[in-house]
Formats: sequence, C-alpha cells, structure tokens
Amino acid sequence: MPILDQFGNIISGKPPASHPSAVVGLSRPYANYPSRGLTPEKLARIIYEADEGYLEQQAELFSEMEERDGVLSQIMQDRKLSAIGIEWRIEPADNSPQARRLAEALREWWDNSDRVSWMLDLQDALGQGVSLVGMAWRRESGMWFPGQLEHIDPRLLIWDTQQKRFLIQAEGYPRGYAPTFGQAIEHRYKARSGSPTRAGLMRTNAWWYLFKHYAIKDWVVYAEVYGQPYRLGKYDPATSKEEIEALERAVRALGSDAAGIISKDTEIEIIEVAKATGGPEVYRGIYEIANREMTLATLGQTLTTGEGEHGTQALGREHRRTRLDLLEADVAALSSTLRRDLATPFAIFNAGTDSARLAPKIIGIVEEPEDLAQQAKTLDILQQMGYPISLRWVAEKFGLPEPAQDERILLRLGTPQMAPQEARSPLAALERELRPGMMSGQQFVFEMIGDATEAAAQGLSPVLARLLQEIEAAQSPQQLRERLIELFPDLDTRALRQLVEAGWLMAELAGMLAQREDSR
Repeated sequence: MPILDQFGNIISGKPPASHPSAVVGLSRPYANYPSRGLTPEKLARIIYEADEGYLEQQAELFSEMEERDGVLSQIMQDRKLSAIGIEWRIEPADNSPQARRLAEALREWWDNSDRVSWMLDLQDALGQGVSLVGMAWRRESGMWFPGQLEHIDPRLLIWDTQQKRFLIQAEGYPRGYAPTFGQAIEHRYKARSGSPTRAGLMRTNAWWYLFKHYAIKDWVVYAEVYGQPYRLGKYDPATSKEEIEALERAVRALGSDAAGIISKDTEIEIIEVAKATGGPEVYRGIYEIANREMTLATLGQTLTTGEGEHGTQALGREHRRTRLDLLEADVAALSSTLRRDLATPFAIFNAGTDSARLAPKIIGIVEEPEDLAQQAKTLDILQQMGYPISLRWVAEKFGLPEPAQDERILLRLGTPQMAPQEARSPLAALERELRPGMMSGQQFVFEMIGDATEAAAQGLSPVLARLLQEIEAAQSPQQLRERLIELFPDLDTRALRQLVEAGWLMAELAGMLAQREDSR
C-alpha cells in the first residue's frame, strides 16, 4: 500500500532530482512597493486580494512594513530569534538500532548546517502566515542529506483552495507549481482560525502601521509649520533697492547661518509662532498607541519591551509568563514542521518508504529562566533558620567558582576576615560564621532531645501500659472514649510535665549562652 504525504500524494523513496529554484525563481526581479502611498482603501484592497489566494501584494507589503518600521522590526526579531536561540535536540523515534542510526546522522548534519539562517527564514511565517524553504539533496557517505536550503519569496505563493495548500507561481504552470515530497519545508503560523492567508501577525499589525505612519506624516507637517519662528525684515520707505535685496538675503540665510550683515536703516524681527493647543501630543499619542498595539499583537505583552508602562513586579512576572507561553507554542510548531518536512524525508530517503515512523524527533528545549535573586533571599532565610545547605550545590546553582589558594573572599558586612587557609574552604567559612555559640548551642539542644526522648519513654511506661489495657478491654470506640475520660484524672503525668518544663528551660538557657558567646 503506498504511503501518502499530508496532501494525499504518493511518497517516493527517492529524493527530488532538483531544487525548486531549478523549476521556479526564488524571488521576483522587481518590486511594486505597495507601502508607497498606502491608504485605508489600498490596504483593504491588498488584503482582499490575499483572501482570494494571491499573496504577492500582501507579502511585499508585510516585508516593507518590517523593513521600514523600527519598532515592528525589533519586536518581530525578538519573536523570531527567541525560538532559534534555544537548545535543539535530535532524538531517535525509538530504541531500535535503525532509529538511533538515523538520529545520529541527522544530528551530525544539524550541527554542521547553517541552522540559524534557514530557521530564521522559516520564522518568517510569524508575520506572513507561511514560509517555504526549498531543499536539494546530496549523497554523502552512502546517505542522503539536505544540501541547498534557500528561502522562497512569499510573493510567489498562491493559496489553492481546492488542494488546501500553497503553490508557487511559475512559467509553464498556470495553476502554480506544487513542490514534491522532500523538496521544501513549509512552515505555517496560525495566529487565528480561518484561511492560512489571514493567519499571520502582520494582518493585525498592518492597520496600526497605517495609522502610525499617518500620524508621523502629519507630525512632520506640523513641525514644519509650527516648529520654526517667522523671520521678518523691516525697512524704511526710503531704503534703496540694493539694501532691500541685502535684507532679504540676510533673512533667508538667518535660518541656517544665524548671521548676516544689513544696513542700520533696516531691521530683522523674529516672531514666535503660536503653538496649536495639544497638537504634538495628539500625534505622539497615536504613535505610542500604535506601537503598544503592535507589541501586544506580536509579543502578547508590553512590560518586557520599551513600549510598556511601569507595572508591579507580579504583573511583570505574568507578562514574562505570557512571553514564555508564546515561545513554547512557536517551538512546538517548529518542531512539528521540521519532523514532518525534514526528518521524515530524511528517514524515508535513507531507510525506505516504510520508515516514516523512524523519523528522528527534533525537539526544542524551553526552560523558564530562574530568578536567582529570589533564590538567594530564600537561601539567606533558610540559613538564618539553621537549615543545613550544601555549599557545593550553591556554587553549582549560582555558577560560583571555588576560591583559589591565598585568595581573598567576599564576606558579609560585619564578618571578620578569615585566614587564607580557611578561605580556601567554603565549609570553613561557614563554620567561622556560625561558631562558637550557635554551633555549640545547637549541638547541645540536639543531644538534649535524644536524652529527653529516652527519659520520656521511661516516665510514660506505666501510663501507656494502663492505656493499652483499656484499649484491649473496650468493646467499642464510644466505650473506650468514656473509660479514658474516667481515667484521665488518675493518670500520673507529673514526670512528663516536669521533663517538658526542664527541656524548655535548658533550651532557653542554651540560646542565651550562645548569644552571649557570639556577641563577644
């Protein structure tokens, strides 16, 4: 029975003979620059065209937006690179020798490939909704490996509503060219349900980009009108034509040179322009709102970027958690795509069409960053409570090196400097900080607890024997309860009471003595 890919096509056990670039060009030789003269009507028309399946104008607009807007470029780079910069592992599908061999071979290729480049191309799907990276295969050491990986221009893509897949525009293919199995990695991002042509983050950001740059344009016009004072030249009716021309040249040059020579019979007056009430703040407000909304749409929060307002520490942690959730989702989507379009063809081309289940797993490791400052506070509290803490564990946790011989060490304020031989051992430093009072006092209390336990067992032996007799003789829990209430006044607990009182007294005295010794 033939094996089918995700589009229902029969999978061949041989890699494709050529790269997609041999069939279609990877990019357009020209650009239309749809962001030039962008209006709400033009943006709506571009989006409607994309909804019909033709992505050329929308894809080019989204690329221009990221290129021209600094804030949008920064937050998109943050989102893309966060998934690329983590640790990625190649693990076998199972414990069989064949699966381990495939995983080891793919891992070696992975480590030597230009992974950051082509994974960044795949992450272009965050904004566009889809990204294709074409592949060519090469044979080396008896195995097939991905060779040439190149990004396919998203302007070439067409969404085929019948096949439910993206095709590539090409001459000789009126309906578009469909890459064969193993010829391209197709990564999709799904920001919302519905058509894949509407799934990219730039669909939301496009409107805020438009409003923002409208505001910037009006802001620049406002600055030209109200940003500079008027310069007026005054002259008497009897002033000669030459002096009037000299005055005009001086007035015009004053804006850039701030200097000029005129006749004493003429005069230059600078008039401050009355500022329109609230003018700049309106444009600044639109600019900031647009930046904040684009940041929210892309990163899910604003406190981890410069566009966020000040918030509480708890709110900051919640926003970091939101950003971590997005990272986990991005990594999971990438892992699924890479196993389907990279690892599965690799397994089939090297082990046969029935080996799809042996495709290695490509797993991204997402770890929540630890709050070392909070952990240090917790350790300080536990240490003050007397809880024993492994110094080796603390050094590994915080990445602290062992002090070298004769090296001065950092001590808490008020702690006496110890000798170099003591400084070499962290354990000696701890003993110096705790001794002599606290160490000896705590040791006394520990020993006293053991002695008190033995004494209590001896003192309670008659009482326990009487209670055990009553438990054995009782016919029901209610009868036992009644008998214990009757016996309680006759039970001799004086020895136990005296023991407890003596223990509290001795512990208190030990603490007072320890405090006195440590305060000397």
